[in-house]
Amino acid sequence: MIMRLNLRIRSHKIAIILMVSLLINVLAIKSTYSQQNCQNVQTSIQIIDETGGRQFSGTSVDSLPDSPFKNYATTISQHVRAKIDGMAQCHGDLKSSPEVKLFFVYRRLVTYTGALIEGPFNLERTQSNGTRYLDSPWVKLTFSRSPKLVVRAVFLWSERQFLLDQALMSGIRASPTNPLVPIDEPIFEQFVKDYIDSVLRVPSPEARLAGQASISKRLPPEILWLFRHAWQSTRRPFSRQAKSALVSVLERGASGYTELTKTLVDQFFTSAKTEIRYESVLDLKDLFTLDQYRVKNLY
Repeated sequence: MIMRLNLRIRSHKIAIILMVSLLINVLAIKSTYSQQNCQNVQTSIQIIDETGGRQFSGTSVDSLPDSPFKNYATTISQHVRAKIDGMAQCHGDLKSSPEVKLFFVYRRLVTYTGALIEGPFNLERTQSNGTRYLDSPWVKLTFSRSPKLVVRAVFLWSERQFLLDQALMSGIRASPTNPLVPIDEPIFEQFVKDYIDSVLRVPSPEARLAGQASISKRLPPEILWLFRHAWQSTRRPFSRQAKSALVSVLERGASGYTELTKTLVDQFFTSAKTEIRYESVLDLKDLFTLDQYRVKNLY
């Protein structure tokens, strides 16, 4: 009796092992078939410095110097690729290979004398049925699936946009300006002189308050925010103080800027809307936690 029971148990074990082995083989065959029919996602990356510089230009993220911009471009390109891979799903249901073009544009706050300035880089929409489009100051993205999967995206690293976003989140009121083009160096130096004369070299705290109120009507809001958060001293050229503050803003705000961009990419690929548009960082308060991006103290 015991021997019969042992034989039955042994037979059940063998049957289970055979079933598990068969299942593993089926899954392996299915995976191999899927890989063989998976469309090769062709992704091209172009990095553009609109001032014509070579430091932030090229066709490879790896070739960029270590910087917040490189970390941003690396993270975003990997994030988009993961999204596209998930959409393609390797089922061979696409008529041709997916085509993905990503542009990372570096737009500086100040353009210097003699720099070769290129026009603001814009995104041409794909022209086909079912095209969807995202328009924002941080990323412009267009997508279509017929007759083949096509994705175009421009990711804008704009120093001036960083500052405007911070100004708006601090409570400064401003109308959206698009695009925020770089400021010529002589004009920037005029802004610096105006701030020094109106705020830094005044005889009393009362005069300083009056100067702040007056200059807020003359300076762009993002420049005013930068000057207010720079080291308030004339012991060194104040333009140098302001540019140092800009570097700190970019370093401290880079992680939030990246997360904001990722949130917009995620929303675009999950939304059924044919067009999504944002003009201000304040438009994102229900979509993104602004405190992730807010730069509070530089010193």
